[in-house]
Amino acid sequence: MKKINTLLLLLISVFCFAQNEESSTRKFIDKAQFTQISKDWSTIAEFNSGIGEYVKFYPIEVINLKTKEKENALQLDMYIKKPEVFKTAWVGLDEIDEFISFIETNVIPNLDLKFKKKSTEYIFKAKEMTFSYLVDEKEKKISISLNNYEKEGQLNYYFWTETQVSKIPDLLEVLKKIK
Repeated sequence: MKKINTLLLLLISVFCFAQNEESSTRKFIDKAQFTQISKDWSTIAEFNSGIGEYVKFYPIEVINLKTKEKENALQLDMYIKKPEVFKTAWVGLDEIDEFISFIETNVIPNLDLKFKKKSTEYIFKAKEMTFSYLVDEKEKKISISLNNYEKEGQLNYYFWTETQVSKIPDLLEVLKKIK
């Protein structure tokens, strides 16, 4: 069952890569010649794996220093060991309301969900990342993958944890702070 779910998530990720989308925040940063990114470290959602990998979510404000335009967003930093990399992705303000709604409607009410011989997976696809919450008869798991991070090679970066599911409300708190 785990192999089927993992294969399904990888196929979904491959489909997302084909879209080659960038968040509104990445476009904003790429367009600016001089940029300031201010990170709010007072509210952070951090998910860790048992092997030392992590994903950290926090609100940011991006400022184009020439035009003084500002944009709020969600930044996520991912560290994984195979391959050993540290990557950053963004969820733009235009995707935050949907992410909040997804977590409030589909994930939080199902944190205590239990199954026998069944499973359910809730998947949110943003332009630069995919967040998944899986429940089956033996485990609950969070998976986070970065979509189409390396344009030429179409690489994805993938993180998962079973022990950090209880921290999902922390992510919701971070998302609500961005608005």
